[in-house]
Amino acid sequence: MLTETEPFIESTASRRQDYGLKVAVLCTVIGLAMAALVARLVWLQILQNGYYKAQAVENSTRVTFLRAPRGNIYDRHGTLIATNKQSLSMIAVPAQLENVEDLANRLTPILSQPQPKILASLLKAKASGSVLPVVIERDLDMETVAKFYERKIFLKGVDILQDVSRSYPYGEVTAHVLGYCGEITQSQLKRRPGRKMGDVVGQDGVERLYDDQLRGIDGEQRVRVNAMGHSLSAETARPQITRQSTAGKPVVLSLDLELQKAAYEALGERSGAIVAIDAQTGEVLAMVSRPSFDPNVFTKRITPAVWKRINAPDHPLFNRALSGYPPGSIWKAFTLLAALETKAVKPDTKLHVSGGISLGGFFFGDWTGSTGLFDLVKCLAWSRDSAFYQMALKMTPEQIKEWAVKFGAGRPTGVELRHESKGLVPDSAWKLRVYKEKWYPGNTLHMSIGQTYVQVTPAQAARMFAGLGMRGQVPNLHFVIKIGDRQIPPPKPEMVKTHPEYLKVVLDGLKAVVASGTGGATRLGDVEVAGKTGSAEAPPAGSKTHAWFACYAPADKPRIAVSCFVEHGGHGGSTAAPLAKVVLEKFFSVSPPPPQGGAKETAKPPTRKKPH
Repeated sequence: MLTETEPFIESTASRRQDYGLKVAVLCTVIGLAMAALVARLVWLQILQNGYYKAQAVENSTRVTFLRAPRGNIYDRHGTLIATNKQSLSMIAVPAQLENVEDLANRLTPILSQPQPKILASLLKAKASGSVLPVVIERDLDMETVAKFYERKIFLKGVDILQDVSRSYPYGEVTAHVLGYCGEITQSQLKRRPGRKMGDVVGQDGVERLYDDQLRGIDGEQRVRVNAMGHSLSAETARPQITRQSTAGKPVVLSLDLELQKAAYEALGERSGAIVAIDAQTGEVLAMVSRPSFDPNVFTKRITPAVWKRINAPDHPLFNRALSGYPPGSIWKAFTLLAALETKAVKPDTKLHVSGGISLGGFFFGDWTGSTGLFDLVKCLAWSRDSAFYQMALKMTPEQIKEWAVKFGAGRPTGVELRHESKGLVPDSAWKLRVYKEKWYPGNTLHMSIGQTYVQVTPAQAARMFAGLGMRGQVPNLHFVIKIGDRQIPPPKPEMVKTHPEYLKVVLDGLKAVVASGTGGATRLGDVEVAGKTGSAEAPPAGSKTHAWFACYAPADKPRIAVSCFVEHGGHGGSTAAPLAKVVLEKFFSVSPPPPQGGAKETAKPPTRKKPH
């Protein structure tokens, strides 16, 4: 029988049992929670440490490029003619670009560019989805940089980073050889999948042709950024390089900078070209075209004033050294060789020269009315048109073409530059195809003196005359002699087999041109020069003739061949020949003689109507 206290005791024991159970459950839960927390901390702090550390870095740093310096370009003596300089570029981070239209509006006064142009650049950058920043403006000046930092807080997704840009120490002097660099275009991106938007590539000249060797490999670095995504200042953080850049390979050219400068200065403000080559190897020692341009302007945004200058009517981007022009009388050396080889004349032939000849009701005039009986050497020395007309009457255009083409006319010279004209050596089939009419004998007369359809480039002229001077060994032209540590062997010359007696007549004639004929302006003391003057009629009607002079020296064992061309320069003997002398004096280190008061040449040409 239970007492009154027994139910109470029993109830209390039951409650204590429930309480103990609850405490046990609670302790278990707490214990499990603590275990889970510890496990999670172990997971996060130890096992996943690397992952979350990387995530933290991602949130406080930005991957950006470390531009690889392009390889330097040197002349044959080791003079630096293309290098790099430190610069600042404005970049856009595609992932951070939001309201690009508003951003473009804010950047317009900073960059002083039209808003649509900036907007297009930002939209292109955003659409690229690139992890790396995209350059939207390069080679910034200090005024632009200052404007940017004044408004930096409002320009999310845009920043300024250190970069490398191209520098050409000699500007216009080497422009047509070196070319220039510029930002890669959309069409180039499609053809070159290994490149990325904003890359700088060679756009012309040696820079373009050897871009893969010169470009190097860009590196990567991490730059610490703030909450707005802007890089911190150099005082608070240094970039961490995650992949070193690899510089491009240096390139050594055959160019002789001092000879190049001499040729450039000799041309002065005249439009034309000068090409000097090693007559034995074909190495291009100088190639100048004027007017020229400054390739440094392409390293940054081109202003309207700069755009107007490089697209001026005198065409400064146009490389006249590789463009075809009627050669005029420098062509006569090859007409004479063709006439000898085809037996149209013999080495001892003498021709009666006069004011011209009549053919088919047309009169083909000589440049002077002086008459006489000239041997072939004198015919070439005094460039008598009437003599070459007589040779032409006994030849076909194909026969003249054969010998001119053998020495390099009408085909590429081998030089590595783009946009080289092949020139033109016509024949009867060409005229029928192009003009739908037959070839007339009068066409052959014009062809024999390098007029009408015939076209030769200054580079071809240098090569052709080197081939004559080297007795049929015609060099192939080239610029690059070394890439990195690899020496580039010169291309083999072409060999033209000629009759020694016939070739001697031509070579003696070329010596006489300088010694006693129309090319006296290139006489060079102890160095014997052989060459030919030319004055080629060219449109527009009534304008001055193009002035030519092509030569080699020393005459018996040539080391250098030079061609000089001046657009509408007038007489080859008085305009182009003195330019060649400047180049030859520099090459042979010959000082020009002091002016002789009142002294005149002992050998005088006959009275001239249209001198060569």
